[in-house]
Amino acid sequence: MVTKEKVHAFLKSWSHGLQQIQKTYLDNGDYQAKAEDFIKSHYLFDEENVFFKPTMTKENIFRNNSKEALSYFIGNDISEDQGFALSCEDVEIGMVNVLIEDGLISASGLFDFKITNIDENTKVAFTFVLKETHSGLKIKIHHSSPVQ
Repeated sequence: MVTKEKVHAFLKSWSHGLQQIQKTYLDNGDYQAKAEDFIKSHYLFDEENVFFKPTMTKENIFRNNSKEALSYFIGNDISEDQGFALSCEDVEIGMVNVLIEDGLISASGLFDFKITNIDENTKVAFTFVLKETHSGLKIKIHHSSPVQ
C-alpha cells in the first residue's frame, strides 16, 4: 500500500540519486552507468510510456524516452542538454503535496537546486505522477519548471 511516507521516501531517493550522478562524475567514475541506473530505478521508461518535461528545456521541450532523459541528465544527444545532473550539487525538497486516491499517486512541491557555478539556488516547481511497481514507486509523468 502506498503511503505519504513512501512518496516522501521516493522523493528523497530521487534527489539523492541526482546528487550521486554528480559525485560519480566528479570522482571520474562511470557517471553514465550511474545515470542509467537512476533513470531505471526512478522512471517507468522500460515498462511503459512516460511523459517527462524537464526544467531546463527550451528547444526540445520533452524527453519521453530513456535515451532523451539520459541526454538531459548527463548531456549527450540533444544539443541544448548540458548535463543537468552533472552540475547538481544539492537538492532541498519543500512544500510537498501528496495526493493518493483511486489508484492515482501524485506529488507536487518545490526543489531547491544548488547548481555548480551559479550563486543563487534554482527554485523549481515540480509535479510527479507515480505508479507503484514490483520494485517500488516510479515516475509516469514528470513536469518541472523554474519558479520566477
